[in-house]
Amino acid sequence: MLAQEIIHSIKRPKIGDNVVIKLDMVKAYDRVSWSFICLVMRRMGFGEIFIDMVWRLMANNWYSVIVNGGRHGFFDSTRGLKQGDPLSPALFVIGAEVLSRMLNNLHQHYLYRGFYMEKKGPLINHLSFADDIISFTSTCKYSLKLIMKTLQRYEKSLGQLINKEKSQCMLPLNTNPEIMSRITSITEFKHTHGPITYLGCPLYIGRQRIIYFTSMVSKVTSRIRGWQTKVLNYGGRAALVKYVLQSLPIHLLSAITPTATTLKQIKSLIANFFWGWDKEKRKYHWASWETLSYPTEEGGIGMKNLKDVCQALQYKQWWTFRYKKTLWGSFLRAKYCQRAHPVIKKWDTVNHLCGST
Repeated sequence: MLAQEIIHSIKRPKIGDNVVIKLDMVKAYDRVSWSFICLVMRRMGFGEIFIDMVWRLMANNWYSVIVNGGRHGFFDSTRGLKQGDPLSPALFVIGAEVLSRMLNNLHQHYLYRGFYMEKKGPLINHLSFADDIISFTSTCKYSLKLIMKTLQRYEKSLGQLINKEKSQCMLPLNTNPEIMSRITSITEFKHTHGPITYLGCPLYIGRQRIIYFTSMVSKVTSRIRGWQTKVLNYGGRAALVKYVLQSLPIHLLSAITPTATTLKQIKSLIANFFWGWDKEKRKYHWASWETLSYPTEEGGIGMKNLKDVCQALQYKQWWTFRYKKTLWGSFLRAKYCQRAHPVIKKWDTVNHLCGST
């Protein structure tokens, strides 16, 4: 949500002044330097006994190659974190914290000019979750060079490697070609006009389009195709709909409200799967989806209405904005609430403001 709000201002004060950089790391967990992780933990104040235990857990990795069912060789590794280890995500975040602080320190450099944001709001030049990193900056060549130098230092220290083929720079559609070529020459990243995916959610410039949410529809379609050949009664189909199909888009709906057409497509796919097919023709729907969405006590079977789910998640976002101190809330207050309180609205009959309860 915060990333999308920041991207809304990508054309201010004019087109070509801002750029969004999506970074892709090559095998992020497998390239982590053990010595650097221990050094960072020591600088953070962790005890030597605990650091020694972590070192032994990281370094105790031995591998053997299986060829034609037989094991060949027995060797140890020199870097990397074990996939599936419950401690690995925490250790990776400790190493990624170094990059986060290095990028935040760029605001103190006199040559750095960041992404356009409200003056009274927080200064944000990147967002990261584990190895999923997105950076916001201006198209000034000095700013881009400072970011690239910071990334190169991070690569050398932690052992990471940025995949320049998959990393992207998102710019508005009418950006000057000279600016685009300058960004490409400095970063060596491909440029795109959107959308880009961050934490499974599409980030786009301008209005929503149906094509931005095709991946969510395709996920539901692929699940249904795997079940078409199986013989299921209505009870089994209802269980799959409730606990599998309608759970797939929850992560995306919690951050973005898709278009009404997208929600209608998903509802249609789920309804056709529930009622079934007969000789490549969908069977007659004996009840509307709104009726099936009622609780069992009211004549339904407890299906979810995606519109109601979106509305409930929007209320949750509003509650978070009003009663929790978050970076997203601080950014929204600086962007939209400088002149009026967030709960103030304008009456339909008069031109004065009045607080709503």
